[in-house]
Amino acid sequence: MIKKMLTAVLAVLMTISLSACGGNTGNTKLPVPQSGGNGSEFQKNMAGSNSSEIENLCETEKGYYLQYDVFIYYVDKESKTATVLCNKPECSHSDDHCNAWTNGHSLSAFKGKLYFNNMDYALENGKYKNYGEVLYSMELDGTKHDMTQALEFTVNGNSMQNIVKPIIHRGIVYFAYNGILYGVPLGEDIKNAVKIFGDETKEITGGITVVNPNALQYKLWADGDMVYFMLNLQQPDKTYKDTLFSYQPESGEVRECWKTPDKKEVGAWEKSGVSPSAWYIKDGYLYFYLSGNDLWRADLATGKNERLAKTSEKTKYGSVVFSDQYMCLLNDTPGNQFDLIGNSQSYTGGDILYVYGLDGSFIKEVSLKDLYQKNSKIEHCSLLFCSGKDIYFLVDATTWNDPIDGIASPNTNLILCCADIESGELKQVYGWN
Repeated sequence: MIKKMLTAVLAVLMTISLSACGGNTGNTKLPVPQSGGNGSEFQKNMAGSNSSEIENLCETEKGYYLQYDVFIYYVDKESKTATVLCNKPECSHSDDHCNAWTNGHSLSAFKGKLYFNNMDYALENGKYKNYGEVLYSMELDGTKHDMTQALEFTVNGNSMQNIVKPIIHRGIVYFAYNGILYGVPLGEDIKNAVKIFGDETKEITGGITVVNPNALQYKLWADGDMVYFMLNLQQPDKTYKDTLFSYQPESGEVRECWKTPDKKEVGAWEKSGVSPSAWYIKDGYLYFYLSGNDLWRADLATGKNERLAKTSEKTKYGSVVFSDQYMCLLNDTPGNQFDLIGNSQSYTGGDILYVYGLDGSFIKEVSLKDLYQKNSKIEHCSLLFCSGKDIYFLVDATTWNDPIDGIASPNTNLILCCADIESGELKQVYGWN
């Protein structure tokens, strides 16, 4: 809860930059071509969490790492058990002296280490010095938090660093600074960063606090030799559409390769004409879900969209996580409330998982109803990720106390769960309360 409270305060007090719409396509090569393999790839299946409680996730050969609140937890793949990532004797796991404390804005695994970024302050000569947004590394056991490189050219010069998550792919860090997308080799001074896309943002002045959902808030992605980024851009008719660009690091070429389709082409959905509800890129194809509609695939070479599965026949609304094997759809329902951060719509329910192959074939149905029968307080299940034959999700059974002076406090009850696609078995992995 610490991180959510801090983030909410920042959102209210912070003036967020507005960007020029569109931006310039770059044509600059990155300095060092990178080869794949050996834990150097961007982890696509860990980048699509539907939970506002657990957004930062990564995977290693033996386990998963996730951030809840400001702490990192480790989940063993084989035993499906979880623990806070700290082995300090008698540690309370409650403050920044804990090895698991990161308060990070992202989480990546790269060649045997974990990486996260946060706003760094260091105590020097009795005073705290602000180093701005910094990328850190840590060992897989939570020890040795080391500064890797700055992610700001000017300290506190970027007001959206906690919204746009940097990614690491084949030894290159891709990050956004004031509306511009850059790439720089991991560990190098960002003075050597290459500008890939975007224009300098323009600050709102006059003391007005604005949260602008149409600024250049990059959603970064990578698949093989290509890097991708999704932006919500203004169109000639003054509407906004999610627009996907590809970047080829070796040639420096940037091109627009897909745009959210109009409802006259694919039909209506929850965010008709504006954004896909979830998406995933593999081998030159964009897989995307339209809540209130169906599962689709787009050929990024041609931009042509094709319907893969009529999921609306099974559930009208829902949320999806993807992997290189599966598309996993949960039948949760959008509510009327919106989260303060990111203006994302809250969902409720979710008691059936529908599992599809990437070719659109229906594989099986996994029921979560047993969880609801055992705990009548459950309000919602949120999909986190799919890896191998396991689907991880977060169960929210939080209740609220009666308001005092108009403010209600929560009784947090969150449960990390796993569903086995093959057997349908459900396992409760960890709980926070």
